Amino acid sequence: MRTLYDLLEDPTSSQSAFAIHVFTTSLIIISAIITILETLPPFARAPSGLWFGLETALVVCFTVEFACRAYAHSASWSEFWRWLWSFFAIVDLLAVVPYYVEIAIQADTTAFFRFSILRTFRLLRVFRPFKYSSTILLCVFVIPGFGIDWRLFRTIEVMYLSMKRSKDALFALFFFALVVLVVFSTLLYFAERGTWDEALETFIDVNGDPSEFASIPGAAWFVLVTITTVGYGEMLPHSILGRLFTLPLLLFGLLLIALPSFVLGREFSALWETMAQKGGVRRCSRQACFHQLR
Repeated sequence: MRTLYDLLEDPTSSQSAFAIHVFTTSLIIISAIITILETLPPFARAPSGLWFGLETALVVCFTVEFACRAYAHSASWSEFWRWLWSFFAIVDLLAVVPYYVEIAIQADTTAFFRFSILRTFRLLRVFRPFKYSSTILLCVFVIPGFGIDWRLFRTIEVMYLSMKRSKDALFALFFFALVVLVVFSTLLYFAERGTWDEALETFIDVNGDPSEFASIPGAAWFVLVTITTVGYGEMLPHSILGRLFTLPLLLFGLLLIALPSFVLGREFSALWETMAQKGGVRRCSRQACFHQLR
């Protein structure tokens, strides 16, 4: 049981565990892509059996994985219930249960919401194997005898090293922004798409015009301009539910602008101060130009 737990919960425990982690992550990405493509008009005309077959294959894989995870956490009832009420377990359950509900009642639940998009939250698991390290290599190098002012090059170097040191934090923020983009695009699509018009083969809003949120990629454009605080204003949510979904996007947009500036500014300040102390005031030899910071 411990071996199964390590395989499913600790991608760094072995090569097999990492391979399983990559495989399940790939399935989640494929599932999200399929969910998005289904909302585009050209793909919506594809035979329903194709989408059903793909969804069935994915659900079978995720069901087997969920059962294995449940068994891996079944050493005691307390451990099992603690895992079952965890965020990722609930997401896994919500992502597969609607499929079986559809089979049981012979009805399409995607008319209300595509629960499969919730699997996107599971992509947050990819940060588990990341090891953050603050060790860098700082080089402050001046060629003696030329009398050249290297402050410009040092500034560029410090900017480069600041971004290099911050890459893990910036990547984590970018990845979280991508998850927010996919999830909230789906939420706004279902809240704002309107009703389907058979004659026009598109969704119609409350005013009788073609909906601006007729697909998830279309809604993604609104989410993107909102979280980046651009706000062109050509697309607006009209329903109360759509406006409620927009509120957290406005707050996230402020964080999306502030956090990268804070992370880069902190690293730039620390590196600049170190450069000034160890290499910026005096000329240094080639042998002494490398300083390892921990």
